[in-house]
Amino acid sequence: MNKPTMSTTIFAPSKKMGMIVFLVILICGMGVRLFDLTDPPLDFAATRQLRSALIARGLYYPQAENAEEWQREMAEKQGKHSMIEPTILETIVAVTYRIAGGEYVWIARIYSSFFWVLGGIALFFLVKDMVSSDGAYIALTYYLFVPFGIVASRSFQPDPLMTALIVLSWWTFYRWYRTSTWKWALLAGVSTGAAMMVKSTAVFFLLIGFAVLVLSKEKIGKLIKDTQVWVIVFLSSIPVLVYHLYGVFVVGSLSQQFQGRFFPEMLRELKYYLRWKNAVGAVTGHELIFVAAILGLLYFVRKKELGFLLGIWIGYILYCLFFTYHITTHYYYHLPLIPLTAVLLAGLFEILIKYLKSRAVIPLTRIGLGVILLVGMGGGYYMLQNDDYRNEAHFYKKVADFVGHESKVVALSQDYGNRIAYFGWIKPKPWKSGENIDQAPILDSEIDQFEEYFREYTAGYDYFLITRISEFRRQEQLDNFLNEKFDILEEGGGYIIFDLNKELDS
Repeated sequence: MNKPTMSTTIFAPSKKMGMIVFLVILICGMGVRLFDLTDPPLDFAATRQLRSALIARGLYYPQAENAEEWQREMAEKQGKHSMIEPTILETIVAVTYRIAGGEYVWIARIYSSFFWVLGGIALFFLVKDMVSSDGAYIALTYYLFVPFGIVASRSFQPDPLMTALIVLSWWTFYRWYRTSTWKWALLAGVSTGAAMMVKSTAVFFLLIGFAVLVLSKEKIGKLIKDTQVWVIVFLSSIPVLVYHLYGVFVVGSLSQQFQGRFFPEMLRELKYYLRWKNAVGAVTGHELIFVAAILGLLYFVRKKELGFLLGIWIGYILYCLFFTYHITTHYYYHLPLIPLTAVLLAGLFEILIKYLKSRAVIPLTRIGLGVILLVGMGGGYYMLQNDDYRNEAHFYKKVADFVGHESKVVALSQDYGNRIAYFGWIKPKPWKSGENIDQAPILDSEIDQFEEYFREYTAGYDYFLITRISEFRRQEQLDNFLNEKFDILEEGGGYIIFDLNKELDS
C-alpha cells in the first residue's frame, strides 16, 4: 500500500490546501493548550498531577547543582511514591529541568500537549485510511477541540501520552492489517507495547479490537504460522509483562495497586450507571455527541473495520465494568473515549455528506470547520484563563513555613496532602476524609477508641496541620479532641496548626 498523502477533499480542494488546513488545525490545537501555561497544575485532577510533580522533583533535585542539601533530601522523600506506572513522563520532565536549569512544572504541560497532538496526527491518517480525507479533518478537529480534552490532555499524568500511543497503535496495527509488511508489524508491536507500558489499562482499548482484526485477516492455522503475528505479540507484551513481574514479585508494591480497584457491588446500583453516563457526556462534550458517534457505526456495517471498532467498544465496556469506582470519580479514565468517538463521528459525517452533498453544502461545511476552530480556540482560552491558582501556591508555602521542612507533620489538607507538600516543601502524613472506608468506622466509634487510634497514628509527629476547615468541622471527634487536648501553634484564614508536643492540661 502506498504511503498516505493529502488528497482533494471538501475542506481542501488541493493537496497544498490540504496540507495548510492540516497544519492550521494542528497548530491551533497545540496553541490552545498553551494558554495560561505557567499556572500551577491545580486546574484538573490536582492530586494526580501533583503526584507526578513530586516524583519529577524527586528525580531532579538530588542531582541539581544549585540545590541546598535540605532540598535534595526533602525532594527525595517526596518523590518516593507507591509503584503504579513507570515514571516515563516524570523522567522526561526531570531531565528537562536539568537542561532548563530549574524546576518549571509547566514544562510537563508542553510535553503532554505535544504528545496529544502527535496522537492527532496518527488519528488523522487512521481515519483517512478507514473512512476518507474529509472524515479525517472532522475527526482531528473534534479530537483536538472537545472541551474536556483541551484541559485533560495537557495534565501532568501518564494518560495523555497513553491515549496518544493507543491511537498510534490503532493506526499502525490497521496499516499492518492492510499491508502485511514488516515495517508496520514492527511499528504496531512497538507502539502497542509502549502504550501498555505507559499505563497498563491501555490493554482494554487494544487487545479485543486487535484480536478481531487479526482473526478476520487469515484462518487460525495460517495465523499461528505467521512470524509477523508472533513478533507483534512479543513486542507488545514483553515490556509490560517484565515491568509487572518486577513490581509484584521483586519490589512488591505493585501488587497493592490491584487491591481496591474492583467493587462489584456497584454494578447493582442504578446511580453507578447514571454516573457513568454523566462521565461519558462530560468527556465527549455531550450525551448527544456520544449518541451521534454510535450512529457512526452504520458507516462501517459492511466493512471488516466494524469488528475492529466493536472490539474496542467491548474493551471499553469491560474496562468500565472493572474500574467501577474510578470511571465514575476520575473522568480522565475515559480519555481514550475521545479518539474513539472521533473515528465514529467521521463515519457519521460520511453518511450525512452523501445525502447532503451539493454545491451549497460544500461552502457551509468549510465555514463550519472554521467556526469550530475559532470556537475551540476561544472556548479553550476561556476555560484555561477562567481560574488562577498562583495565590494558592503562596498560601500553602506560607502555612508550611510555620512548621518548617524539618518537622514531622500530620495534615488534613487538599489532595491528600500533595498540595501543601509540593508548594510548602514538607512531607506530611495525610489524615484522610471522614468518608474514607478504612477510617470511617473509627471516627464513628467511642472517644476512647478514637483517642487510641489518633495517638497511634500521630505518634512521633510534631504538628497537626489543617487547611480543609469544613472537612475538619465535619469530623466532630477530631475537632473536639484536638481543641481539647492540644495548643494551637498558628491559626488564620483557611488554616489551623495544632502543636502535638504541647498538650493542654486536662
